[in-house]
Amino acid sequence: MKKDQKYYGQVWFAEKEEKKEFCVLYFQDDDLFIETNLCSKRTVYKEPQILGVITGIGYITFIDCSIQQSSSGVAEMRMYKPEYTFIGSNHLINTVDLKFKEFSIVNDTIVKWVNFYTWYDSLEEKLIKKEIKDEYKIESKGIQLTVNHYLQYSSKRTELHISNKGSISFRLKEPVDVMEAIELYDKFQKVLQLVYGGSMKFSNFSFKCLSCDGRKSIYYNDKKLTKSTHTFVHTDYEKTKKELPKILNAVYSNTNFQFCLDKLLENFISKHSSHPKRFINSISAFEAFCKIYSGIEKYNLTKYIKNYKSIFKLIGEISDDDLKVFPNKIVRSRDYHIHSNLGNKDVFSDYDLLYISFLFDFVIAYLLLSEIKVSKSLLEKYVMHGKSVFIDMKRTNEILRRNPLIKP
Repeated sequence: MKKDQKYYGQVWFAEKEEKKEFCVLYFQDDDLFIETNLCSKRTVYKEPQILGVITGIGYITFIDCSIQQSSSGVAEMRMYKPEYTFIGSNHLINTVDLKFKEFSIVNDTIVKWVNFYTWYDSLEEKLIKKEIKDEYKIESKGIQLTVNHYLQYSSKRTELHISNKGSISFRLKEPVDVMEAIELYDKFQKVLQLVYGGSMKFSNFSFKCLSCDGRKSIYYNDKKLTKSTHTFVHTDYEKTKKELPKILNAVYSNTNFQFCLDKLLENFISKHSSHPKRFINSISAFEAFCKIYSGIEKYNLTKYIKNYKSIFKLIGEISDDDLKVFPNKIVRSRDYHIHSNLGNKDVFSDYDLLYISFLFDFVIAYLLLSEIKVSKSLLEKYVMHGKSVFIDMKRTNEILRRNPLIKP
């Protein structure tokens, strides 16, 4: 389905196939909407399932359709927003018992990650391209992932369009339902957040039907991991691929690693977080890591920071003198914002909390990846980017935000 087009067809309720109504499908802000005269006689806020046949698409099953707008009079009208949409070219999809073992998602973040410029060599009269089909296995979970980078062709009477496309494919030992498949895909998006710095909405989510062996599609508005408001570390795929087996195995099969990564990424997938809130999230993620990995039995944030002071010095270039007061000031600032200890003096300003939060995030990422023994060259990426944010960016923004009306 193209998001800039409208589609037309018929829809009906599963239990009343004889009553079909005309409908219009269209997208608005990545949500799919249905406008139709189809409505239930009883008062409802949403319909669990609506079926349909749409011209140019095929058979469609809409799930969890909330009513966005309704009107009555000579004719009744409803506007529905389905949470999930299932598309089949030759038959309706029974979503109740739906399971599959193979599925693929087109996400162009992979194109940016691979970072290859396809071009035409006019001297050799040859298209210079890069096609990738790299397989990674998580044996303990029976999962095989394939990272794909390929060319997509489309033509008009006078033009030929060639574009780079990227996708991630899953092949599973045991079949999974839709929500399990989405969870597996979300975990890969967390890998993208960690090693590339972001993700974007998929353009196609398809699976192989176990009953007819054909390809079917799913659409939903993926809001969870595609609204990153901050960038993390950017790596090139070719320079990272040797470390991917370790990272993927940790994300899919290491519960401790998963928990810490989820805590870390809270700051990168949340919207409009205040500086104190971001700081609190970072401290929470750091404490989670330390409780699991540090070996320090008794909870103590000061001890945790001192235990990893070498990493704080490495990324933040914090002097030994500053490190003597840094842990206690962090604790005071945390207690000021979490426990409302308003009597705490000498706490960090909101502006400082933002960059201290960044520092903690890079320290956590460095420590997490060290636990799975990735290469020093990859760890150096987090050191370099951490320095550029905590030192260079902070210094630049201090100059830009200086108010000449306030006396120093």
